[in-house]
Amino acid sequence: MVFRTALAVTAFLLLSATACSAPPTDPLLKDPAQWPLAKLNGLIDRPPVPEEAERALAQIRVGPYDLLAWIHSSGLCGLAGSGWSMYVDLTRSEGQPQREDGFSGPMEPATSTTHESKVTLTCTPTRMLIRVEGETQNPFVSGDAVAKPVNGGLNAVVGTAEAQSESLPGATVTRGG
Repeated sequence: MVFRTALAVTAFLLLSATACSAPPTDPLLKDPAQWPLAKLNGLIDRPPVPEEAERALAQIRVGPYDLLAWIHSSGLCGLAGSGWSMYVDLTRSEGQPQREDGFSGPMEPATSTTHESKVTLTCTPTRMLIRVEGETQNPFVSGDAVAKPVNGGLNAVVGTAEAQSESLPGATVTRGG
């Protein structure tokens, strides 16, 4: 009897410890109004945005790509190009802490999506990390973004000045050129 009781207590403690060690849901992920991205000024000239978008934050051009980084107050974070748009919804994701290759800065819950294996968008509540593979010609950014050629492609960060300098130190492409 003592053995069974001890076994039951041990099992209970193990289950309790496991439940307590599960990562809590980040409240920042569930409240898009609190995202630093939501507080950015965005593009002043208010370009047309895809149907699922609400506000354009930045434009990134490189080679044949003319990209528009956008958000929606519902929690969508997206990127649009000529004839396509892709997005992720961080409010529906637990977001695994990660940092994309070629970027520095904090490990944050992030969700990614890719267009035609050439353009990758990784979103966190504090920044958007954009990678365009194999393109470095005539890079340009406007709005809340910086960029830098890295390993034969272009890396861009959309976010606050702090997020930009954390994730892409020494960015060579800044607003207007």
